Amino acid sequence: MSKQLVISQAKLVGNEDCKVLYNKAKDIVELEIGDTSLRLEARNFFMMSEMMRKAVAKLVMQTELHQA
Repeated sequence: MSKQLVISQAKLVGNEDCKVLYNKAKDIVELEIGDTSLRLEARNFFMMSEMMRKAVAKLVMQTELHQA
């Protein structure tokens, strides 16, 4: 994809890179986690983000999270 803007990035445990890239011309969001890449239309990325936010809230209530 050309002309991508890095929206967010982080280092995961295990030293893998995680990035969210946006191509405004195509309205496509690309999520890169290590060697894996997922491309979504921006509207589908928004829906996926909301789904993951809800899943995290449920996991927090059901799981004992450990600080790294």
